[in-house]
Amino acid sequence: MELDNYRNFLAIIEAGSFTGAADFVHIAQPALSKQLRSLENYFGTKLIITTRGSRQILLTEAGRVLYQKAKYMCALEDLAKSEIENIVGGVVGTLRFSIANSRSALFIKSSLKDFCALYPNIKCELFEASINEQTQQLLNGITELGIFSVPIEHQDNFEVLFRRDEELTAVFHKDSVFLEDGQKSVALKDLEDVPLSLSSGCSEIVLKAFAQKSMVPRITCTSTTRSTTLEWTRVKAAVSIVPVEEGEDLGEEFVARPISDISADVYKTVVKVKDRPLSVAAQHFLKFYSKTRNSQQVCNLDAILKSSNL
Repeated sequence: MELDNYRNFLAIIEAGSFTGAADFVHIAQPALSKQLRSLENYFGTKLIITTRGSRQILLTEAGRVLYQKAKYMCALEDLAKSEIENIVGGVVGTLRFSIANSRSALFIKSSLKDFCALYPNIKCELFEASINEQTQQLLNGITELGIFSVPIEHQDNFEVLFRRDEELTAVFHKDSVFLEDGQKSVALKDLEDVPLSLSSGCSEIVLKAFAQKSMVPRITCTSTTRSTTLEWTRVKAAVSIVPVEEGEDLGEEFVARPISDISADVYKTVVKVKDRPLSVAAQHFLKFYSKTRNSQQVCNLDAILKSSNL
């Protein structure tokens, strides 16, 4: 089965209609329908259900499986093409990251801007998403490296390359009535009666820590992103509790105070899909990252880079 058939199958699903897909791939609609029938004959089952009078396209269970696998197969062909272009033309290509949107600004400032200056022919794309979307993007081959700010789901599918420790921190507005001068850290008892804005990635840890001390915190809001969590502090409505890297600058209007009596492993990780080779661009990034960032290297990076060159 030619890969173009799989690419056109993906186009039908992602466009949501045969008409939209035909316009996108510049192939007549009858030809697309014929390709779909060829796929269904090849696999011996229906892949798509269309309802009379409705333009909606529904995937069967088999169609969902093929959609995921076709994504992967087409991504591998794109990777092979990129690898060959790199060999012929030097270090060029596109490096795609799945990243929590709360980490994008820091990642650009601390790593990506210097990497792009060093390798100006490598184009970077950031896909900001939730943890579930990040894992799917990586598994489907849409992105190549993940910057995770919460523990990985389906850990057997991924390989942790680097780990960078963070600390659960109470973040005050600089003019907050709850901020006491001279404090270098705070304890949970200092926060018990304070309106709190929690990052969902660490909310379970925080609530458990309060419960262990028989305290009930005053939660104003729990948000899925760190930027939204901090917005409550920006408008002086709450004190935020978020993970913070050592030396991280949150901005002039914020004052960060570590929470002294929460002991929990909180860290950011750089990951790849297990046993999937890396592009030349990704290999160069990992070498750069290992030399410039104060992160714990979890893997045997040399072995991974060697296997990617096979």
